[in-house]
Amino acid sequence: MSEVQLWQGPDGVSIPSNVNDTNQIVSYASYLTEKQKNQIVAAFEIEAYDMAAEYAWKKAIVKLKETIATLGMKFIGEMLGRTDIDEFSTIDTALTDYTTIQLAEQLGVIGTTAALKLRQANELITHFFSKEASEDIDNVSAVQIIKSSVQYILGEADISIAIEFSQFRERLLNETLSIKDPQVEQLINSPLFYLRTVMSILLSSIKNDKGAKLEHSLANLNLLIESIWSHLGEIDKWNIGTAYRDVTAAGSTIASVGLKNALLKVGGFDFVPENLRSVTFKKAAAAVIETHFEFNNFYNEPSVVRKLASLGSTIPSPALIDCIQAYLAVYLGNSYGVSHRAAQIAEEKLSNISRERWYYYFEKVIQDDNIVLSKIYGARRIERFKNLLLSNRLNDFQDFPRDNQQLYNAIIENKVQRAQAISQALESRIKKK
Repeated sequence: MSEVQLWQGPDGVSIPSNVNDTNQIVSYASYLTEKQKNQIVAAFEIEAYDMAAEYAWKKAIVKLKETIATLGMKFIGEMLGRTDIDEFSTIDTALTDYTTIQLAEQLGVIGTTAALKLRQANELITHFFSKEASEDIDNVSAVQIIKSSVQYILGEADISIAIEFSQFRERLLNETLSIKDPQVEQLINSPLFYLRTVMSILLSSIKNDKGAKLEHSLANLNLLIESIWSHLGEIDKWNIGTAYRDVTAAGSTIASVGLKNALLKVGGFDFVPENLRSVTFKKAAAAVIETHFEFNNFYNEPSVVRKLASLGSTIPSPALIDCIQAYLAVYLGNSYGVSHRAAQIAEEKLSNISRERWYYYFEKVIQDDNIVLSKIYGARRIERFKNLLLSNRLNDFQDFPRDNQQLYNAIIENKVQRAQAISQALESRIKKK
């Protein structure tokens, strides 16, 4: 066997593509003890593939969670927009495996390829260990899970998160920055998910902090907003408008005035919700997404989808994107199929969405919807998307932005490889643009 190579940051350790022997793969796992490595190999040798895969995956995901937790639970709550997560929360209960992978990618702990492979491994684990699995995990799938776990997480004894972003967070809350600041210039040209993270940090501070931190956060939001507004997705703009509504309702004058000034700079008052119904819809949609990526999702999805559907037939505009995303995730399903009862409810609700709202989604939203883009993969899901649009006579839209139009056309025409390639390109662009 060739000498084990050094850790390469987000790209993990370099394991040759032709290495598929479990004994060789675990030799790269610097994080594991010899006893732990031997347990994986021993389980594999007696064809207990489920035990081997589950052991490696759990070791990997726990390590990844612990790595992210070093940034502090409050920071994690800010990134996720979760007010229920604070410094007293535990990382294991706060994050699902899917959310852990998503956060790790955003923080630069793992790269894009690593995130893709780990999501695939998570989907395999979720399926084979669910109540709906009709067969045990096979050796090929087990090797795939173990190899991804080792290559991207367990291959390093101690993954350390680059502290640069954490330090920038402290500057955002404790300094009033300048537009010529090198870190500000870098941020303005950063990928969308970094902009989203910064907005989450600032909005969380504006809603919760007082005194100097509040003043610095407002000043920095007003500094950045004109430069990044056009790069933000629709949902991000609604989040800013919602924050303005919340601080105004809470009687926080300083925060309200600061956010109002920021929104005035970009003509952003169209994104201020009029009532609290949208919050209820948003939370219910978030619960659907969370359940969709957890164990036994096919069994658990019907109840949370039914709860979202029961909120009413008219979706408030601020929650439209969240609800379409949630319903589409359930309707399109994953590589193992769909939760039939949940998918039927989702299809009904998607069919009730107006033609104008669907046009808006394809024109301004889908290119930034990483969850739906990741679903446009494989013939069955693309065909389901096509059938949904055809059955609701939504197959003649024109004049979208070029990439959006090409993706829409590929779905309507059931061009699987083309739709898949375009969706993957758009998903990658979210991380680069």
